[in-house]
Amino acid sequence: MMLAAILIFIPLIFAIITFFSGKKIAPYIALLSSIISLFYFLVLMSAYDIVGKQLSFNSYIEWIIPLRAYLHFGLDAAAVLPLFLTQLIICLSVLATLVKGNDRDASYYGLIGLAHAGFNGFFSAQNPISFYIFFEAALIPIYFIVLRYGGIDRKKAVFKFFLYTVFGGLLMLAAILFIQFHMKSYLSLISWQDFYKNKMAIEYQYWLFAAFFIAFAIKSPIFPFHTWQADLYSQSDRPSLMIIAAVMSKMGIFGLIRFDFFFVEAIYKWQYFLIALCLVGVVYGALIAWRQKDMIRLLAYSSLSHMGLIAAGVLTMANLGVQGGLFAILSHGLAAAGLFFAADVIIRKTNDNSVDAVSGIAKVNPRFATYFFIILLSSIGLPLTCGFIGEFYLLWAITEFKPYYGAFGALTLIFGAVYMLRLYQKSMFGKVSSTASGFGKLSLSEDYVFIVIGILIIVIGFFPVNWIGIGQYAFRIMNFTPTN
Repeated sequence: MMLAAILIFIPLIFAIITFFSGKKIAPYIALLSSIISLFYFLVLMSAYDIVGKQLSFNSYIEWIIPLRAYLHFGLDAAAVLPLFLTQLIICLSVLATLVKGNDRDASYYGLIGLAHAGFNGFFSAQNPISFYIFFEAALIPIYFIVLRYGGIDRKKAVFKFFLYTVFGGLLMLAAILFIQFHMKSYLSLISWQDFYKNKMAIEYQYWLFAAFFIAFAIKSPIFPFHTWQADLYSQSDRPSLMIIAAVMSKMGIFGLIRFDFFFVEAIYKWQYFLIALCLVGVVYGALIAWRQKDMIRLLAYSSLSHMGLIAAGVLTMANLGVQGGLFAILSHGLAAAGLFFAADVIIRKTNDNSVDAVSGIAKVNPRFATYFFIILLSSIGLPLTCGFIGEFYLLWAITEFKPYYGAFGALTLIFGAVYMLRLYQKSMFGKVSSTASGFGKLSLSEDYVFIVIGILIIVIGFFPVNWIGIGQYAFRIMNFTPTN
């Protein structure tokens, strides 16, 4: 029998095996786990009737009956793209560690497997309780990965991250418990369908949505709840940073999509202010990125800017905004993973993370310069790359909401092009710096990572219709008719 819950158990079982394996074999067990998970997900997708069925491959167990708490997992339209991204990025991040000099132990790969199981549980959760449990569970292995394998200042950075996310998680737990106890008695609360059938009074919606919004704004992050991000990113182990930037940062956006339509009246009242807040983050993140000298911190603030745009589009509550948001989870995830991996390769081969210290790499390794350029074009939303169509839908939805909001949000394209092309120009062109002279060839695993990301960026960019069309089916489970 095919069940979405098996996507949780595959990496979980392999993670346990990995913890008890040797240092040499552990990376290959983790890689095998991620490949099997990706293959199993593709098998599920091939059998999933997205047009005819709201939910497939689902299973649930009764957990705490007096609290009406059930654990329920399945595959619905909203979960398709985030789950695909998760399987792919975990596989590529493990592959990214298979380079000369890799000294990560078995525990590292075991923690990657636990995080993989946590993300799969989160994106396939089919009710608020399951959603919350895996929202927190996915955080724990990431916390230990950064704490054990991060940079010199990792303890301070990971403690700040932990405080923020635990605070947000507790707010969300309080809101979920309040909803659980105040929902209609005849609803079983097994599924999202039951959840959306209930409507809370508007005075409750304000407080409850505020709790959810803060939790998701911290996780993404969205301005002004972002202050943990640049420190954590700069201190993280860089292959696992691909997971943090590409997958973990999308949990907040995915949470907004899952819960927004339960608080429709409250969002309509606050929409004007919330979208403005997200757009301030778009410009703030871009301006701070522009001034950065550290490559990782530049990419971290660039990601903050893009997260603001995606959140603003989703909060329009429009068909285009949600479709664009779900598609951008995939497109930004691919670009973010590619950019952080490119930064990892540069820093590893030059022993320097400064934007100004490295130059002339294109003369030493033109193939790497080509990979980097394709990923960069997607990150700035150039047409015919997958980064374009998601940002186009988001900006369209924001412009229809308020034209001047759309114009303000479009600044991300201009600022993004300026600071990303500046990074590319400084590092790839000019006289070959002493740090870049020994850049050398890419390893086979490095080539594979760039080739997979590059092909997907181009293929999805040329043929986006089927991918972005998935988002329109997400509304059926939410009991909501969008404005356009």
